[in-house]
Amino acid sequence: MRYRLCLLMFLQYAPAGAVLPLYSTYLQEQLGFSSMGIAVCCATQAIATLCAAPFAGHIADRWMPAEHLLGLCSLVAGLDLWLLAEQNQPLAVFGGTLLYWLLTGPIWMLGTAIGFAHLKHPERQFGPVRLWGTLGWMASAWLVSYWFQNPDWLCQIVGWFRPDRPCSERADLFRLGGLMSFVLTAYTRTLPHTPPHPASCCIALVPGGIQQGFAPLAALQLLRGRLFFIYALCFFGVCVTFPFGTQGTPLLLRQLHTDEADLPALLTIAQATEVICLALLPWFLRRLGIRGTVLVGMVALTLGLAVQALAPSRHLVAGALGFNGLVIAGVYVAGQVFVNGRVHEGLRASVQSLLTFISGLGLLLGNLLFGALRRWAGGELQPAFAVGAVIMVILTAVFAWGFKSDR
Repeated sequence: MRYRLCLLMFLQYAPAGAVLPLYSTYLQEQLGFSSMGIAVCCATQAIATLCAAPFAGHIADRWMPAEHLLGLCSLVAGLDLWLLAEQNQPLAVFGGTLLYWLLTGPIWMLGTAIGFAHLKHPERQFGPVRLWGTLGWMASAWLVSYWFQNPDWLCQIVGWFRPDRPCSERADLFRLGGLMSFVLTAYTRTLPHTPPHPASCCIALVPGGIQQGFAPLAALQLLRGRLFFIYALCFFGVCVTFPFGTQGTPLLLRQLHTDEADLPALLTIAQATEVICLALLPWFLRRLGIRGTVLVGMVALTLGLAVQALAPSRHLVAGALGFNGLVIAGVYVAGQVFVNGRVHEGLRASVQSLLTFISGLGLLLGNLLFGALRRWAGGELQPAFAVGAVIMVILTAVFAWGFKSDR
């Protein structure tokens, strides 16, 4: 079962790994979008998360098996990416990207819910399983880099399908992502059955006891607990500053004279450390507990933003990508384990979707904030990274003071 779930994680993160690393540079250099235009298009991920995640969680918890919903979302996402490659007008690009994230947010959430449902010891097993999602992201990014290098044999194959354009083009990143989504769609037919729980009581281990009815509303009751509230507040703040990297780091590396064909592979430094940190996550949790693990992730994000604010060289910025693994493992995945341990199975998907909703709200604010700061700074990137570093210093202090967890 673990091997099957590892392959699921690999496939569900591969499409975004092909598209996202070069997305902001594609908008700026290929389509000529402004800084706020790029920010608004990048914010579609957050907008979609806010709209789709709670309802997808409710559907999976109450109405439709999670693997069926996952397959449907991945099929439509693949078709959308294929069409997005042909768009060049701002409204069309915005709408196509928004639809993609309306489907991808639930895909990631449903994969997490399926994993927690079928792992016997998710607190120990989910981290190593989840790292295969990172490997899928890295593999697709390296594929895009290799694709853009235009090897002769690959150009010959491409020439069979489009004789007028036998070499790679920037829009191919969407086509590659679409093909990977179709592979995921086929694989969902082999996943273990994860049925809904329409008659299950929505039991949340929070003050107030049993909560019934609309699953996301029952999951929301977790915020009444102090530990969950502090974690959710700081998780929201981390999600505000995280887009500074996803939107700004590719632009910063291009500004520091990084070749576009090398950029996707270079950005996988972040995912390489993510693999190591996810593999070590059970050790972190045993040694440091939830509080210490999350604190390590928050400090790492602070240092990464500070290095990019200084931006002395391409090598240091590339090195700062290494902090990403501690952020994902320490804040995101350890938080998923923490939250999963506090709910009944009838709320599992909805509580994960609540985390997705919180992250969506933070990502929306963060993407728009980065664009606004960049416009205010006349297109410069370093002042925006400096603001992000200050925000993270404050959040780290709040978490260290307010989150007093049992181990």
